[in-house]
Amino acid sequence: MSIKTILLHLADDPRNAARIAAAIALAARHDAHLVGLYTVSPLIVPGYIGAELPAQVYADFEADAESKAAEAEQAFNEAVRKEGTSSEWRKERGFARDILSAHAYYADVVVVGQPARGDEVPKGGEGLPGDLALACGRPILAVPCVGSYPSIGRKILLAWNGSREAARATADAMPLLTTADEILVVTANLRNATPAMDIATHLARHGIKVETKNVQIDDISIGDILINTAGESGSDLIVMGAYGHTRLNELVFGGATRHILKHMTVPVMMSH
Repeated sequence: MSIKTILLHLADDPRNAARIAAAIALAARHDAHLVGLYTVSPLIVPGYIGAELPAQVYADFEADAESKAAEAEQAFNEAVRKEGTSSEWRKERGFARDILSAHAYYADVVVVGQPARGDEVPKGGEGLPGDLALACGRPILAVPCVGSYPSIGRKILLAWNGSREAARATADAMPLLTTADEILVVTANLRNATPAMDIATHLARHGIKVETKNVQIDDISIGDILINTAGESGSDLIVMGAYGHTRLNELVFGGATRHILKHMTVPVMMSH
C-alpha cells in the first residue's frame, strides 16, 4: 500500500500553517493528493440562553466563521500552489471528530494537530487525535502544537511491544518505513530481545533495515522513554499503536497513548 490521499484538518487554529507545511512535505515525498478539510464548529449555548440571544449574535458568529474559513482557504491554496501539490479544498459545519471520521474512510492518513497547551480537553480525553485514532480506522498523524516539521519520516522511531495495535501501526506506516533513511525499533523493559528481533526480521523481508534498542528503565513511563529516545536519536517521527488498553484503563492507570499525545515533541503516527 502507498500513501496517495492525505486528509488534512484545518480550523480556527493559529497552527494551521504548520500543519499545512507538514502535510505538503509529506504529500511531496509520496506523490500524494492533499485534501484540506476545514471544519466550522457550531455555536453551542444552553437552550435557555439560546432562546434569549438576539439574531445578531448568530449572524456575527456566522460572519466571523466565514471570514476565518476564507483566510484558511487562501493560505492553503497559496501554499499548495507554491509547491505544486495536487490538492482540493473542502469545508463542512459540525463537530470535527464526526466530519473527519467520515472523510477519513477515503484517505490513507489523516493529519491533525495536537491540542494546544491550555486548550480545553474533556477529562480523560486527548482531544481530536485520540478520538480519531479510535473512531476512523485510519492512521492518524498528529503534529505538535509547537515547532515546525518540514521533514517527516526520514528518521523514524518505531515503538514495538508485540501487540495487535503495534502490528497495525507498523503495517499502516509501511509507506513511510520503506522510504525512511533510518529506523530505530524501540522496546522497553523487555526480558528478552525476541520481540524486537522478530519485527526486525519481518521488516527485513520487505527490504527495510532497522536498528533495535531495548530500553531498561523502570522508574519512568513508557511514554517518557519514547519521547526521550526520539530526542536522543534525532527522530522526526514516532510510529506507535494507540490504546493497547481500554481508554478507561488508561484514564485510571495512565498509558503511553495519553502521555505521548499530551507531551509529544515530534510528530506521531498512531493506529488502533
